[in-house]
Formats: sequence, structure tokens, C-alpha cells
Amino acid sequence: MRFFIIYALLALSICLGAERAEAKVYIDLAAPSIKRLPLAIQELRYLGPDPYSTQEREHIRQTGAIMLSTLKKDLKFSGVFRILPNDAFIEEPSEAGFDIDDMDFKGWRMIGADAVVEGRFRLRDKRLIVEVRLFDSIRQTMIMSKRFIGNPKRPERVAHFISERLYEEITGRKGIFTTKLLFVSKRTGNKEIYLSDYDGGHRVPITANRSINLSPKWAPDGTKMIYTSYKRGYPYLYLFDIKTGHDEVLSSKRGINIGGRFSPDGKSIALTLSTKKSPDLFLLKLGGGGYERLTTNYGIDVSPTWSPDGKKLAFVSDRSGNPHIFVLDLATKRTKRLSFGGTYNASPAWSPDGTKIAYARADGGSFNIWLVDAEGGRQVQLTYDGNNKSPSWSPDGRFIIFTRIENGTGSLYVMQADGTAQRQISTGAGDISSPSWSPFLH
Repeated sequence: MRFFIIYALLALSICLGAERAEAKVYIDLAAPSIKRLPLAIQELRYLGPDPYSTQEREHIRQTGAIMLSTLKKDLKFSGVFRILPNDAFIEEPSEAGFDIDDMDFKGWRMIGADAVVEGRFRLRDKRLIVEVRLFDSIRQTMIMSKRFIGNPKRPERVAHFISERLYEEITGRKGIFTTKLLFVSKRTGNKEIYLSDYDGGHRVPITANRSINLSPKWAPDGTKMIYTSYKRGYPYLYLFDIKTGHDEVLSSKRGINIGGRFSPDGKSIALTLSTKKSPDLFLLKLGGGGYERLTTNYGIDVSPTWSPDGKKLAFVSDRSGNPHIFVLDLATKRTKRLSFGGTYNASPAWSPDGTKIAYARADGGSFNIWLVDAEGGRQVQLTYDGNNKSPSWSPDGRFIIFTRIENGTGSLYVMQADGTAQRQISTGAGDISSPSWSPFLH
């Protein structure tokens, strides 16, 4: 499979040079509470030549409908917009203004829209060309005017890029709508690794070796992943290039080679290897640098996760009895225990801002997702229903994706970082585990 097509679908995003208001942050994501911005998204008008067949007319209709639906879903997902229903709009899509002089700002204010998105598109030379404008109906100004060019076979992909630009204009922060997910699924009867959009759409297989493939993790630049596989009979660590499909063995030490995580600079990988005593943490320095042993004790040390500055590792160890979360300072080699509750603590994940660590904790039964301050101390439970494992942060730190197991089957769930707005992510892949959220890809 030519994996590079996943990343080559959108090649261009051009500012049209139209009138634009001065930069203004409409929603402060750092505020203690966020008031959602009332947003109207008008249907995207088709401006190309008249369709010559019923089939072409339906394709045009579906293209516009898919983009509108995706925009609404993306921006609603963000939790910072209140999307107004289209049946409340006063103007018809065919009469909608696109130039600032044609905008009925008073009419939009009457239905409670503080901001308005207008768009139009055409299909030309096997390209989907979309022009989008964002208006402030209160100040009666244009906030954004941009053109997007993409693959007409993936209108939802183009819409994800549009959503990111709209989100960034309103919040001043990068959006996560073009990010990707890696996860393990047993839909074929084997544990294979899949790739999807952030919302579970456009699922594609990465592995198809009919073996056991585990723990996919992203490289910092988002072009590669590492994972453990038994496809050669032993748990070796592999490096897979998502763009080219090139696959190679990174670590094939005797015993286990598991839990690999790239360092933030991409130059090293923390992993667990078998030793004479018990499994310990090691650092694999890429480019022929060899291995460096990080821990040595009679406990089992697994699941390393890096601090964003690359100076520390959080990991799981049973050196004190039950499995708990510890932090290793790579400079001093000193360890500090962070978790003290629960009978089993697992799969730590460091937040992008470095202040918190998410992990799964069991208290004699099912697992739930918890947060602990990275320096220790305050711990907060985020989930209460089901059996919840394997948290992974979105690159902006606003969301956590995890696996929820119900009736023996794992599904993907996502929530805001404070535990609110929990919802299922549909991938159509069946029994799922080990999600990993990509870094920003653009």
C-alpha cells in the first residue's frame, strides 16, 4: 500500500488577500471557563458549470453536504462553539452574501449568530477548490478569507483543514482536526495496527501480518511509528515509515522488546528489555548509539513515557509491591513514586504542557483514567463507567483518548482533559486497544 497518499491529499492553503480584520482572540482557552461562541455555518454553494448528468449533480450535492457536516462536527467537537441549526437561518444559501458589503449582519444577529461562515466551491481539473470566509457579525468585519485546494474524493479531509483554520482564527491556537490516531484492532481475528483521522474516519490498515502487533507510538514528526510485533515469533520492536511503508527491526534483544517511546527530539527510544533479574528500562540511541540501562532492580519496569522537555521518564514498576507510577530523572537517575492508591496502576501518558500525567488505575476491579500532577500530589479521577485503559493526549493537551472495554469489547472514547464531554469515537474496526494520538502534522 502506498501510505504516502494519506498525507498528500491537501497541497495548498492560500490567503486570498481580501479585507481582513485585525487579529483578535475571540475565545481564551486559558480562561477558567469557556463561553461557547454562537456560530452559523451556511451551506457551501457550488459555483462551477451546470452538471451534465444526474450522477454528477448528486456528486456535487454530496460533496457540499459532506463538507458542511464535517465542519459542524469538528467545531462542535472542540467544545468552544455553539453551532446554530441551519433551519433557523433567515437567508437562503442561494442568496447568501460572500462579500462583506452583501452580508446581512443584522439578520445574523437576530438569530443569535456572533460569527458566520460562508463558503463556495467548484470542481476543476480533478481538484476540489473551496473558498471560505469567516465574519464577525457583531463588529461587522471579515475575520478570515482563504482558499483550500484538495482531493475531490476526500471532501471531509479538506473540511478538516478548513476547521483548523477557523478554530485558529477564533482561539489563536492550533486545532487538532487534521491529526491522526493509531490503534490496535482485532477485527480480522488478529491484533493489527490501524490508522484513522482524529474522529475515527478514513480507517486504513498499517499492518496485515496475521500476528500479534502491540503498542503503536508516534515519532515526534508524525511520519513514523514504533510498535512491538510477534511476526517473527518473538516480541521485537519495529520502526514503520507511514509515508513509504518501509518497515525495519529496531530492537531484537533476547526476551522482550516492548513499550517503546520516542524521545521528544526523536534521537532515542525508551523501552523495556529482559534482563537476568527482571525486565528493566533501557535507552536505545538511534543512529548506532547502542543501549543505555536506566533501571536495575528486582521489580518489573515497563510503559515509559517522556516528559515534554526530554529530561524525565514516567513508568510503571512493581518494585514496591503493586504496580505504581514512578518518575525517573535521567540526569540524576533518581526515581520518585507518584501514585499511592489503587491495586494496579498502568499506562502513564505525560501531558503536552508537562504539568500532568494521565494513567489507568484499578481499585480491585475495573480500571479508570486518573490524572496526577507531574511533581506528585493531587490526583483526580476522570472516568467512572466501564473499564478504561491506555490514555493518550491530543497534541494541544485539551483532550484524552482512551479505550473503554464493555462486554469484553474495546472501543475508543475521548474526553476533555478535565473528564467532561466523554463520547465514543466510531472507527468501524471492532475490538480496539492501545490508542495513540499523533503530534500536529501540519
